[in-house]
Amino acid sequence: MPVRYLGTIVGLLAVFSPLSAAPPVASFVYPAGGQRGTTVPIRVGALFIHQTCQFHLDGKGVTPSQLLRRGPTLWFEGPVVPLPESQQAEDYPANLLGEVKIAADAPTGVRRGWISTSEGAASGLAFVVGELPEVVEKEMDGDPIPVPVTLPITANGRVFPREDVDLWEFPAKKGQSVSLLATTSAIDSPLVPKLEVIDPTGRILAEEDVRPVPGYDASARFVAPAEGIYRARISDPRGKGGPNYVYRLTITAGPVVDRTFPLGGRRGQPLSLQLSGQSVATAIVVLPNEVSGEFRTPLSIAGLSTNDVVLDVDDVPEFGPTIPAQPVAPPAVFNGTVGTAESPWSLSLKKGENYTFALKARQLGSPLCGVIAVVDASGTEVARSTPTADATADPTLSFKPAADGVFTVRVIERFRGRDGPEFAYRLKVSSSETTVAGFTLTLPVEVANVPRGGNANIKVKAVRTGGFTGPITVALGELPVGVTAVPTVIAAGQTDGTIKLSAEATAKVAAISLAVAGTGSVRTTVFQKRELQAKENLVVAVAVPAPFKVTGEYTMAAAPRGQVYRRKYTVERNGFEGPLEVRLAERQARHLQGVTAPVVILPAGQNEFTFTANLPPWMELGRTCRVCVMAVGIVKDPDGTEHAVTFSSVDQNQQLIVVAEPGRLDVELANPVVSISPGTTLTVPFRLSRAKGLEGPVRVELLLPAHWRGVSTMPVMVNGEVGELAVQIGKASGPFNMPVTIRATLLDGGEPVIAEAKLEILPAR
Repeated sequence: MPVRYLGTIVGLLAVFSPLSAAPPVASFVYPAGGQRGTTVPIRVGALFIHQTCQFHLDGKGVTPSQLLRRGPTLWFEGPVVPLPESQQAEDYPANLLGEVKIAADAPTGVRRGWISTSEGAASGLAFVVGELPEVVEKEMDGDPIPVPVTLPITANGRVFPREDVDLWEFPAKKGQSVSLLATTSAIDSPLVPKLEVIDPTGRILAEEDVRPVPGYDASARFVAPAEGIYRARISDPRGKGGPNYVYRLTITAGPVVDRTFPLGGRRGQPLSLQLSGQSVATAIVVLPNEVSGEFRTPLSIAGLSTNDVVLDVDDVPEFGPTIPAQPVAPPAVFNGTVGTAESPWSLSLKKGENYTFALKARQLGSPLCGVIAVVDASGTEVARSTPTADATADPTLSFKPAADGVFTVRVIERFRGRDGPEFAYRLKVSSSETTVAGFTLTLPVEVANVPRGGNANIKVKAVRTGGFTGPITVALGELPVGVTAVPTVIAAGQTDGTIKLSAEATAKVAAISLAVAGTGSVRTTVFQKRELQAKENLVVAVAVPAPFKVTGEYTMAAAPRGQVYRRKYTVERNGFEGPLEVRLAERQARHLQGVTAPVVILPAGQNEFTFTANLPPWMELGRTCRVCVMAVGIVKDPDGTEHAVTFSSVDQNQQLIVVAEPGRLDVELANPVVSISPGTTLTVPFRLSRAKGLEGPVRVELLLPAHWRGVSTMPVMVNGEVGELAVQIGKASGPFNMPVTIRATLLDGGEPVIAEAKLEILPAR
């Protein structure tokens, strides 16, 4: 039951300054997508959420649950995290439940999402609308169990816990080509996917390509040598994993485009494409009039949709692959490939004019590491792009001819021995006379959280083109009630500005997505001006600060593992007199190593409490455990609106710090590995060891994994040193894909002392 404060927030604001809020942190959406025309139940992982939060998805054709509600959090502990990895900060996101309805005609592709609470907003979520049928992994602990699927399919899974491996199995016919395409970065997942294909004999048949299909983080392809059941295996080669290590894996024998040529074309015109990949050859696509720059679209091959391809859309004359007979006067775009010979293009350039040569290759999925070279009529190289420290970036070259004439520009692969038809590029040549004056705006963040009674400063950057140097006035769309912005102007010739936001102490709590619009002007004649404009989106949220704070002095002690450890804390209330709920923080200074803790309810007006941590019996001896707590309270506006606010800190003075010592109780199995047959009873002998002075009966029980079936047992009470458990194995039992835990519990002064041992059960051969 949520704790509540019966006063109003106005009084709190008068006695406590400065204020601080803990805005939510968005971690993941799982599954990270769904098929058009379906409704997808989702889990959103987030930090600093009490019971509910608002959920938003941008783009057409998707209708998400506006309100997400906190549900049970699935957690797999996985292998013991070794030093120094266990000393890194660790997030334990809460699971928020909702759904996304996808229209049957929704455009495919990524939708960006964000969440909001009374303490602010957070972006960084992604949901993909797909074309193919989808399946979601039924997650379970232990060794991987293959999940059968039918092609074509997009499988949604997570590499969780660390070192997890997922298996998807499917039938393939002899001679059939099958592609596997893994997506992680587009959905903001930290997973580095490793793909392997296992044939019916258990042999690795194929692994991920050195150059994955553009738009994917890993891909693999194989031709089935025989009819049978094949498996796709996905993991993280670094051994990492976690609840946010989500992925989407498409497995299909249908058309898949690896590369296109050309890489783009002119706005509003049909474009004939030469394709390479699986079951593809050619296609025609009409480039839209309303798009400039990157355009993502699936292609239609024999009535079937392909994966999305990325094409560049421009509005200047296009040339290539055939080299024009006469020199070309800019502006122009040249389409070519780097083969055994360099690609020469002849240009007619004017003296003193500033020309820009912009290469697009890597950003469009080409493997080309390009270099641009300009040669005059005598064969002398007069300009060359200088490769940056980032060898994967496409270069840009500026050149001002010393005289009128015909020049040759060549696109060269930077590294020797790399060429071929897949090394495609687009080279745009423009001049200051032909480049349209203008600018674009970029924001370093997608969300601005403004605390009540406080401020927020957001940087804004202008990228100027076509020689535009004038001032840029930045204006915001409709702000939340009670939030104001100082007029922002990016001065003439400058590229940076600051948006300054302020919120009144009684500003209405809201999160609004609004436009950040920049306006400038250029004079086309002495008498006429042309208005320039660029827009970006920003979520502005009013955040309610938490008036209270959990404090304490630095302390560290040693305690036996398998028991509880307590630490006292003090609350600085700063005018807040309501009850508080204190629990394990969702953001920890270090990995928790299995520590759990009950929620503490601190009554109204009470300033001190004791927090109890349960130390698991398998903690590594001598390892320092650091636990962070989070306090949640309810404050109320004068109109009766309630806001859940939190305080959470990783400061070492607020940490519960303990060094694990040997436990006082131990359980040892006579046979830690046993073989069983269905329909039999398994006897598990064990021996107990107790520290001096530890007396009383011990409850010994078998903890069964939630996904096991057909196995049952009853706990036993033991007063002496030895005993045994009887385990009934049903005729339809299993899967035995992980060890089970034998737990021994003794109550010492009413508090549990726990020991555990692992028992591996193997089916009889």
